[in-house]
Amino acid sequence: LYGIPSAGDLPAFEIAATETPTTMNPLGAKGVGESGTIGAAPAVQNAVVDALSHLGVEHIDMPLTPERVWLAAQSASRV
Repeated sequence: LYGIPSAGDLPAFEIAATETPTTMNPLGAKGVGESGTIGAAPAVQNAVVDALSHLGVEHIDMPLTPERVWLAAQSASRV
């Protein structure tokens, strides 16, 4: 088993607030809250494709829907 580090296991660090506006929109704002979820959808997508790989499924278009999974499984099993 691997131990889970606690706050006491981390080194000391200094935090500094910086601002770097973007030129891509009039407000200069950038997204930050979604960064932790960006990889979730592709990870689930890859897991589903991997689970169906024994049927010959190599790809399913995003977004992943029950219908697309069913059609991919049915199409692959007929090949």
